[in-house]
Formats: sequence, structure tokens, C-alpha cells
Amino acid sequence: MKYHAKIEYSNIHYWWNHSKEDLVSKLLIPFINGQVVLISADKGKKLLNLKNVSRLTIYRTDEKLAPTDEKSVIDQINDSEFQKQECTEIIIKEAKLNLASPQSLSLLQRTFLPQQEQVFVIMKFNDRTLESAYEGVIKPTFEKHKINVVRVDEIQNSGKISDQILDLISSSKYIFSDLTGARPNCYYETGFAHAIGKEIILSCNKSEKIHFDLSGNRFIVWETESELRRELEKRIKAILS
Repeated sequence: MKYHAKIEYSNIHYWWNHSKEDLVSKLLIPFINGQVVLISADKGKKLLNLKNVSRLTIYRTDEKLAPTDEKSVIDQINDSEFQKQECTEIIIKEAKLNLASPQSLSLLQRTFLPQQEQVFVIMKFNDRTLESAYEGVIKPTFEKHKINVVRVDEIQNSGKISDQILDLISSSKYIFSDLTGARPNCYYETGFAHAIGKEIILSCNKSEKIHFDLSGNRFIVWETESELRRELEKRIKAILS
């Protein structure tokens, strides 16, 4: 079985006679992640930003495509009869199943994980002020809006914690990150969530200084739990609307 693809951009680009695995790793995953890939062009190689591509269509045939006296390979792909070989949805579903094992996922491939209507909470543990804010404000405020709240220390699982965290970030629709205490792991997890395009609510206690790499982002800066509750409520309503 051979797999072929057509990408619609400012003009149209074609790939043909690839294995399924090759097409998924070199084209489908980069397309989903909005990456830049190197492609063949009339005058050598050039870069293509897949983030700007409007449509990707995948086809499959039993035999290799080869030019004939009547039609080039591109003409064959554009033939109306060829459209019956379209299998984009099937390939995406197979890719999701094949990437379902957390141990096999790269960081970018984790974006394939199904989205859950939940918020993953990133914060420093074993801090009395933060624990009170979590139990008294963060958790009940999200639950009020029917959003399940997940924090890694509340999960009873024997798996590797670092893998669990990345998987939970990937599969959660929302991320709440409080960077009070400036824990390196919290900054790392927040950076990962940002890299894969998650909806993130950032917060920090007024007593803390926000590190320069995130200082340009919008934070909920709070001193009291009532301030945190008020601003978090506003932010959740804005996101849901």
C-alpha cells in the first residue's frame, strides 16, 4: 500500500509513493503541530510553514503511482476517480491509536491525546498559603463551572510522575499555573503547556517576583484569597464565553 498527499497552500504541493509511517511522521504530525518542513521545489529545496496550510488530504493506492503517456502523477491525483482513495480521517484515527501509549510519545506527539473537560493545576506543594488557596478558591471555582480539577499529587497511580504530568497537561483543555515560590518544575510544566498551545491561566502571589521570561504575560496577581477568587472567576467566564 502506498500513501500520497496534497497540501493546499498559496499553491498546491504533492507527495506520492510514501509508506504510511513515513507520511505520518514527516507530514501529518508536523502539519498538526504547525511546524516548518523542507520540501522539494522547481529550483531545489525550500521551507514550507505548515501552520499556514489550509488543507491536507491523504490518499492511498495498492500500487505505486507512476506517470503514463496520458497523465502525470499530479494529474492522476487530481482525477475525480482518484478521490475515492481519500483516507485522511482513517489515517488520523490510526495515528491517535498508535500514539496512545504515553511511553512512546514525544513531547509534540502528546498533542494527539484526547482533550478532557478539565483543568490541570500547576503549583508548589506543601505550602500552607497555596494549599489554602487551592482548596478554598481554585478547586471550587473551577468546579462551579463544571470543570473537573486535576492535580498530580491527588492521583493514585504507580506510573512515572514526569510522564503523568506531561500527559495530563496534554489531555487537559485548560491549565491553571500558580508560580508562587518560583519552582523550576512549575516553570518547566508551564512552558510545555505554552509550547503545545494550551489555554493557560497564570497567577502569582503579590509577594513574589515573576521571572522575566513570563513577565510579559497576563497574570492574576493576588494577595488575598478573595482577590484570587474574584479575578479567577472573571478569567474563567472570559474563557468559556
